[in-house]
Amino acid sequence: MIGTIVISALAGPWIGALTGLVTNFVLGLQNPIWIPYALVQISIGLSVGFLAQKGAFKSYGGLALVAFVVWLVSQLTAIPITIVIFGGTSGSGSSFITLYLLAVGQRLWEAVLTTTLITESVDKIISVIIAYGLIHALPQRLRSQTPLGHLYSQHND
Repeated sequence: MIGTIVISALAGPWIGALTGLVTNFVLGLQNPIWIPYALVQISIGLSVGFLAQKGAFKSYGGLALVAFVVWLVSQLTAIPITIVIFGGTSGSGSSFITLYLLAVGQRLWEAVLTTTLITESVDKIISVIIAYGLIHALPQRLRSQTPLGHLYSQHND
């Protein structure tokens, strides 16, 4: 996720989406569960790339917007995948929370949504903050060689 965000912010939405797709397919070679979630990474790559083109990584307010969009896009794409393809549990550690919530009477959509809100919200915010730090930690000389590097010129840091 962090790599997709960094690449999207530096190279734009289409390269970011491709990065997410390739990442999930490579991870899927070891664990096929990753493959359907490529849609999540593609969606995040596109969203972050378009926001970056508008300068969202240049301010803390923009960073908050990016974090919110990453969180929202991941919820809107991952929850249906988890429910439709995997029946509500994907075998990850958070599946135990979903199973518990189902056992105490929550319906499937409620249980998966609750689990995702608990486990993924902080993860997405932290991922965006780390990506922001990595982007701004790169030497200007390197950033300037990327398609969106001009957005992060030294006077904008």
